[in-house]
Amino acid sequence: MRLNLSKGLTDIQKQVSPNSLTKSCSGEGCQVYLTDIPRQKVVINVEKEFDARGDNRKRCDRLLFYENKTIFVAVPIELKGRGKGDESDVLEQLKTGLEFASTLAPNLNKPVYVPIVFTKSGIRSRNPRRQNRELKVKFQGKTLTVLTGRCDRKKNLANLLSEAGYL
Repeated sequence: MRLNLSKGLTDIQKQVSPNSLTKSCSGEGCQVYLTDIPRQKVVINVEKEFDARGDNRKRCDRLLFYENKTIFVAVPIELKGRGKGDESDVLEQLKTGLEFASTLAPNLNKPVYVPIVFTKSGIRSRNPRRQNRELKVKFQGKTLTVLTGRCDRKKNLANLLSEAGYL
């Protein structure tokens, strides 16, 4: 069964290699559940897409686009299923994901950007005073809070997006 995607989602899908499109946000030893996420969505394996483009920058693992009522949501997702993620690396990967998302969605009416990291054992900060604080990333003149979830928990993605008001 094929879904008829909205024009915005179709436009995004056309800008990436078909080999980069996936149905899953899981990977890197981290299970992310798409339960209760809108059926009309586009998920991009950013690793594959950047490799296809010859882009060697650090990058997030997945990029999810969906529409929720009147808002268009772009979700760069970093997966840290093995060991602790380094805070500066995670922030750099998510920032690159945000920048990439904005290039795919330039004609959309004010998309909402929601960076997320999923971990099994947390994020490691080089500054001990910053441990267990919210991660923040600057993007398009705004400071975005990075949502943090745990790998392998049922409805982990939907719960984060719902608690933040994007579902």
